[in-house]
Amino acid sequence: MKANQKFRNDRAEVGVGTLIVFIAMVLVAAVAAAVLINTTGTLQQRAQATGKEATQEVSSNLKVVNVYGIVDTSKVDQLRVNVQLAAGAQDIDLEQLVLRFADGTNTLNYAFTDRWDDGGACDGAGTQIEADGVGIVEVSYILHWLRPAADATNDHGCTGKSVMEAGDLVEIRIALTAGKAIDVRKSIEVSLIPEAGAPVQADFRTPATYGGDTYVTLR
Repeated sequence: MKANQKFRNDRAEVGVGTLIVFIAMVLVAAVAAAVLINTTGTLQQRAQATGKEATQEVSSNLKVVNVYGIVDTSKVDQLRVNVQLAAGAQDIDLEQLVLRFADGTNTLNYAFTDRWDDGGACDGAGTQIEADGVGIVEVSYILHWLRPAADATNDHGCTGKSVMEAGDLVEIRIALTAGKAIDVRKSIEVSLIPEAGAPVQADFRTPATYGGDTYVTLR
């Protein structure tokens, strides 16, 4: 009787089922790991970009060296703001700079019009700009490179570049109409708003008298 008994061995079937479950777990773990790695990489890139942008926004890229004015008929009708890059700042395209002027009554926003140099001055419309500032129009400013000096050996000037690099010293020149010329004992707010970075203040108060001076230091 025992010789005629049939034995059923199902161990192999159990082993195949276990193998299928194991492979499925490995695949799920691999997919989850890929998703986590991809997400981590994306978050890292965003964090680095956010940190860089935040650093640019909270730090000042510009440094105001001094501000002086040109007196005409007992009032300042032209402002000259000398600027350079702050320590550790990246290069700045001054074409994107906005200069905001406020005297308590008027608020003006000055935008870039053209580069300028004493050797061959011009503006966007082809109008000649003289060394004394004739031709400067309100609501726009011109740039004058003090260091390095604009000449025929470099590309600073009306046909050259507008990007300020480390070591450069640039003079921003703006003009005020007769009705907005600055009298004595006036508090003036001047803001330099770069494309990236915190705005820089160049506020000043005019002296009690201009005397007989043509050029007055305001800051």
